[in-house]
Order: sequence, then C-alpha cells, then structure tokens
Amino acid sequence: MAKKKEMDVGKAFAELEEIAAWFEKGDPDLDAGLAKFERAMELSSALKERLVEAENTVREIRGRESTSL
Repeated sequence: MAKKKEMDVGKAFAELEEIAAWFEKGDPDLDAGLAKFERAMELSSALKERLVEAENTVREIRGRESTSL
C-alpha cells in the first residue's frame, strides 16, 4: 500500500483561512463559492485526521513513558 502524502498543516490551515476570508467578503459568485466550500471541507477533514493522528502519537508516547517509570 502506498504511503499517504504528508500534509503541511500550516499551509493547509492558511489556505482554509484564505477561503474563510473570501466568504467574509461576500463575493456573490455561486460556482466559485461552491468550489471553495468543497475545498474547505477537504482541508477541514484532512486537518482533523492529522490532529487525531497527533493525539494518538502523544498518547502512545505518554503510555511508553508511564510504563518505563
């Protein structure tokens, strides 16, 4: 199985912020809005998945440290 490409969390979050700013401007372009909304949902999902992975890694490290004491 191929390894997933690592996501740059900072860049993904910055892109999500740019999309939010675009919506705040109130641009009435429906097609662009739908495309941006879809991209925002993809970014949100990927960031959430990465956060869960990081949380699991922290738990694993804490578990190793507590058993070694």
